[in-house]
Amino acid sequence: MSVRILILANDPQYSRWLQHRIETFGGAFTALLRDLASVHSGARNLTRLDCDLLIAVLDFRINEDESSAGLLWLRDTVRSTDAPPLLVIAENGDELSAVQALRMGATDYLPRTLLTADRLVSCLHRCLVPTIAPLGNNGLPRDLVPGYTLLKKLGESTRAQVFLAHSTALGRNVALKVSRDANDALSNAAFQREYAAIKLLRHPAVVDIYDHGVHEGCEYIAMEYFPCGDLRARLQNPISVPQSLDYLQRIATALAVVHRAGIVHRDLKPPNIMLRENSQAVLIDFGLARNLQNEAQWTQVGTLQGSPYYMSPEQAQGLQLDGRSDLYGLGIILFEMLTGYRPFTGSTAVEVLQKHLDAPLPVLPAELAHHQPLINGLLAKDPSDRYGSADDLLRALAVAA
Repeated sequence: MSVRILILANDPQYSRWLQHRIETFGGAFTALLRDLASVHSGARNLTRLDCDLLIAVLDFRINEDESSAGLLWLRDTVRSTDAPPLLVIAENGDELSAVQALRMGATDYLPRTLLTADRLVSCLHRCLVPTIAPLGNNGLPRDLVPGYTLLKKLGESTRAQVFLAHSTALGRNVALKVSRDANDALSNAAFQREYAAIKLLRHPAVVDIYDHGVHEGCEYIAMEYFPCGDLRARLQNPISVPQSLDYLQRIATALAVVHRAGIVHRDLKPPNIMLRENSQAVLIDFGLARNLQNEAQWTQVGTLQGSPYYMSPEQAQGLQLDGRSDLYGLGIILFEMLTGYRPFTGSTAVEVLQKHLDAPLPVLPAELAHHQPLINGLLAKDPSDRYGSADDLLRALAVAA
């Protein structure tokens, strides 16, 4: 029996396109259309007998009276305990409207401008997990951490797993990072470092953290979930030069916040840069971060950790680091955004690290040559030849603008 989806929208053409898109996913879904205005107040009476999932295409544009039609619709649509899950497809929205929509009863929120087939089908399954797949049958532990319902795995490493989870206390989805081994002292220490660093920073450019604890010996952190994905996914498609420079400015702004707090990230790479709907760059994964004001507590000189593609020469040698090491990683990211490829590659990690130490500075293609000073100022082998700080880089960008 197919899942019944009811689409509410004011644009008939877009409704039909959305209906067709959903039905191309196969016989698992059947989509029906209704005009949004016709069920404005009646939507409060919709139950799971009417449909298995409700999709509302809402406009969150702020009007002169500082209201928005989308939020008014959500406010007036009081949802009963038997209401179907609600997926909001948002026009003219931002991060604030996303938070407000989720607080007002939406199960998930997807910006219309970011809607792709993959994102749409992921949202459908995410909204429907409780109704079409009892937890435990999806291969995920039912009670890994009390108070969190696991929806899907987002990623994993040798020491941790990250899940999309629903927080009972918050009433919304979060990213739940859980250590793999209760006896792994290094992993648990990294969790404690990450929690301490993020709690110290508390800034929009740094991932928001909601909860931290230990369950059956395993550390966990509940933090902000980013439906727009990370910079690595964004790099799968070409990024224009203006967009690349905009991302550079946003990431540098985030690093300035981190460095002013006396912290070096030490693992700056595209997967650790998340994107909000307004393209704001947000830093995550502070498991390798080091507090310069309490150096011995965080990590020791001589310990080699991080991604070889984005590692500074001094980090590759296990030397003492400061914020200029993060700027080197940012330089690698900038080169990759501008050209579509990494400047230093190799068949082994050692070969890549050696290129960071010995290879000449990468040179941009001729049509991008006027941005070469940025690359030189970020990727100099000697830290003293780089920009002195993220603030220095931001000032240089302001002058060049």
